Amino acid sequence: FNLEKTFKTTFSLLVLHMWFYLRRIKQEGNDGVEFGQYLYEIYNHDVELRVSKAGVNLLLIKWMKELEKIFYGNIVAYDAAILPEAKPGDFATVIWR
Repeated sequence: FNLEKTFKTTFSLLVLHMWFYLRRIKQEGNDGVEFGQYLYEIYNHDVELRVSKAGVNLLLIKWMKELEKIFYGNIVAYDAAILPEAKPGDFATVIWR
């Protein structure tokens, strides 16, 4: 795919993978939801470390809040793109935006 090796690219791929996993694990009921929350907390910690490693130590809390908004925005967009009423190609469009 010849993707750029940037924080944004890595973050986008992490969000996509988390969405795949969280969507699937939710089907396991309460245990799945609880484990998904645990995994999300690990994910958040990992993102925080990546942000810090990228040299964004100032305003870390602000960055993390912004990244969390992006995470949830992408999750909603991914879900909408796979609904039965979604148009063919919607999912690809959302991923490549």
